[in-house]
Amino acid sequence: MRIKPNISTLVIAACLGACGGAAPPPASPAPATESTAATPSPESTAATAAAPATSESAAASPKAAPAGSPMAQLMREHFKEVEAIRRAIIAGKPHDAVQPAVALSGSVDVAKLPAGWRPPMERMHTASIRVQNSSDLAEAAAGTADIGAACGSCHETQGGPKPNLGAPPPAGDSVVSRMARHSWAMERLWEGIYVPSSAAWKLGAKALEVDPFPPEVLDSGGVYARSAAKDFKALAVQTPLKESSKERVALYAGLLGTCGTCHLATGRGK
Repeated sequence: MRIKPNISTLVIAACLGACGGAAPPPASPAPATESTAATPSPESTAATAAAPATSESAAASPKAAPAGSPMAQLMREHFKEVEAIRRAIIAGKPHDAVQPAVALSGSVDVAKLPAGWRPPMERMHTASIRVQNSSDLAEAAAGTADIGAACGSCHETQGGPKPNLGAPPPAGDSVVSRMARHSWAMERLWEGIYVPSSAAWKLGAKALEVDPFPPEVLDSGGVYARSAAKDFKALAVQTPLKESSKERVALYAGLLGTCGTCHLATGRGK
């Protein structure tokens, strides 16, 4: 299948920002809390909508891993690898997720970790291998969501990042503004899983109530984009109803897969 959409540079740039990509973590992240004092997301301006969305999330630095320690460095490496995997799925390029997934699954000897780290690290390694061996985008998206859940299970017990609980950017009428809000919402759902944060999940679900897909974007991607958008909207209406981690992980995996399909159809996957 070859798709050659004819869309403007602005539309492509807006799609590049969709579904986001968290900023690199600071050297000394704080324990996970759901403070409402988070700085508003940079996606609130149209200029940053064309770039990967940032958030106040940071890679976990558990209480047993002081800043600058080997374990803290390991967490920062994991953060980069997980984001590389997620960005590949968002772009509709699961093959680009293979190498960071290989790095993630082979990054450490689990048996040598502190006891509290082992179960979630084993889950993360298993999910990483699933990403490596996935046969399609949906399988890779499911493995990515499970990596996030493994991270979240460790953060919940050992300490980890903060969610961004600021206000979403306004929906607006332009492609850039609407995709910026879509990006912001997807970042909050991701934080809902890997921080983990119910407050972030609920904010993301609320922001998705506004239809993020301008017709000119979908038309350029043809039936594949329209189908993906239809599936996304069917899943998005379910987000406020999901309370358990298992339900949220499964739903996020579905949303992530439709993002990749739509971006590939509209030129995001080039």
